[in-house]
Amino acid sequence: MTDKNELDNFELLSERIANFEASVTNKKGKRNTVKLPLAGFALAGRIAIELLVGIVVGTFLGWLIDRWLETTPLFMLVLFFLGAAAGLMNVWRLLTGRGMSAGFFKEYKAKKK
Repeated sequence: MTDKNELDNFELLSERIANFEASVTNKKGKRNTVKLPLAGFALAGRIAIELLVGIVVGTFLGWLIDRWLETTPLFMLVLFFLGAAAGLMNVWRLLTGRGMSAGFFKEYKAKKK
């Protein structure tokens, strides 16, 4: 009789372990879907960095040139806008998938004709 009790307990334990493993597997599957929004945050962060760096570097170089030449903030303003344009161009390359591909200009001329 004790053998039957032990067998029932073993089966009950096996069933509980299987249920636990199934619930853990389901929770792990749900964690994988959380990674999708992180890619969006990474893209937004990269876009912000591209814009910010272009503006900051352009403004700083303009400020240095203005100090060196002892002029009004003419170069700082010009290079501010050039830096902003460079940042926007980098964002455009990022979003269109062009990057710094070597055949971009050839492809552009071919589409124009």
